[in-house]
Amino acid sequence: MTPKQLLDQSDDQYMESEQTAFFRDLLLSQRRDAIARIETLRSDMAGLEKAADEVDVALNEQERQALLGGIDRENQNLRDIKLALDAIDDGEYGWCADTGEKIGLARLLSNPRSLLTVEAKQRRENRARHQRAA
Repeated sequence: MTPKQLLDQSDDQYMESEQTAFFRDLLLSQRRDAIARIETLRSDMAGLEKAADEVDVALNEQERQALLGGIDRENQNLRDIKLALDAIDDGEYGWCADTGEKIGLARLLSNPRSLLTVEAKQRRENRARHQRAA
């Protein structure tokens, strides 16, 4: 099934087996890609040479921090993918974890890891922002 075929389906087919299988495959592909990126980043980090002077040491440390940041982002992606796959297994995928409303195929195609509607995500971000400011 292609994304266009998915979007062309009727509303009463929302998150039936064909659609959940599509998203499971998409998430599994994203998981494989994230794991490959982590391996590349780790390999790049292992390839950093020990520096002789202070400037090179500082540049290597900066590069190492950037690589570690990339690994952290990919690990977060893996956690989000796992949560989405768990939601598929539980029959909750495609439905907002906060409101129970449909997330929508267009949003899921743009970010298959989404477990919230756009509105629910914005509410959570606003709440977090207010809590940090307090």
